[in-house]
Amino acid sequence: MTKRKKSAKRKVMNRSHPKPLSKEHVRTHLEKDPEYMVQVSDPKILRKDLLESLREVIIFMQGYETFRKIQEEKVALFTVLKSQVREINSLVDGKLKKYLPKGKLRGFSEKQLQQQGLDEELLSPAGQQPLEVVSIERSTPREQTEREQPSELDELEKQLRDIESQLQNIR
Repeated sequence: MTKRKKSAKRKVMNRSHPKPLSKEHVRTHLEKDPEYMVQVSDPKILRKDLLESLREVIIFMQGYETFRKIQEEKVALFTVLKSQVREINSLVDGKLKKYLPKGKLRGFSEKQLQQQGLDEELLSPAGQQPLEVVSIERSTPREQTEREQPSELDELEKQLRDIESQLQNIR
């Protein structure tokens, strides 16, 4: 049994130590140089051209880096802007809508704005102030019961309707 143990140890030792290289193996390893040669007619000009092209590549890469930095800043600004817009929308939806009247408003067209601007210009130089058109409505019994219980919102909506009707009369 001792012989078997010794032979097993030798096998393990042989595996851990590499085999010495033969002379032929060393020669083939050294002879792996290329088998062809290239002759350069003017090495100084070639070197100069290579250096110039490397310089252009470096300049291009520097420009790209500045472009990348600008893009990163742009993305950062857009994320900040999006968060601010979300915050503003939440404030408008949550707090401001409580204080605004409910109702549908129509926007002014360009013609209406121009016409309104012309009317104000015509009245201003003469020293006159524009008159407010007030419409008198007759009340029915149903309206009288509604008037007895007006809320702030209803009053604001009524004022809004009056203003819209005045604008319609101006046109």
